[in-house]
Amino acid sequence: MSSRYRLFYDTVVRQDLLSKMAYKNVHEIPKVTQIAISGATRAQLGKGLDNPVASAFFLELITGQQAKFTRIKRGNARYKAREGFLEGSKVTLHGSQMYDFMDRLITIVLPRTTDFGGLKTSSFDGKGNYALGIKDVNTFLEVEAQHGNMLNFQLNSARGIGIYVSTSCATDEEAKVLLSALRFPFEPPKARKPAAVAAVPAGGTPEATS
Repeated sequence: MSSRYRLFYDTVVRQDLLSKMAYKNVHEIPKVTQIAISGATRAQLGKGLDNPVASAFFLELITGQQAKFTRIKRGNARYKAREGFLEGSKVTLHGSQMYDFMDRLITIVLPRTTDFGGLKTSSFDGKGNYALGIKDVNTFLEVEAQHGNMLNFQLNSARGIGIYVSTSCATDEEAKVLLSALRFPFEPPKARKPAAVAAVPAGGTPEATS
């Protein structure tokens, strides 16, 4: 059975994009190809479980898919990070699971985020893909329901995740149109301040000031 958001894309978003972007055929209509979610946490010094275990636990809660551990690719002695050490976990979603996650992200999680003012339009990567971060995974109802189990990990840092949305768009502008049609809540454009106008002298003409 198709997810609610997949049905929304097929019946509403595709037709909306076809009329807005004037594509020559339906095969040119862009789509979201995959969503990658990654997380890393830090356990209290000398206590709790290793950070990859905690991050894998809450990623599996919010995605319903088994997480894969990620390793440090380049060591850094300053931060005591050794190449090959486990650092976190990652899940890549496709198909119905991807649309289900997108549905919950847009309709439940983002509205529950404290002081949320919209997604930044500067977070596109130049290739039609978009990245965003969730500082506190407790905005996901699945994690909030497991609050007692999360306490067992004895974490001392905020449990945030990174979300990377890959699309078939060729440009960031096209990707923004696609994600906006999918109801991604981007922040409104900032209004420009009007130019100051100097006082009008008697018998003269006004002059704009910089």
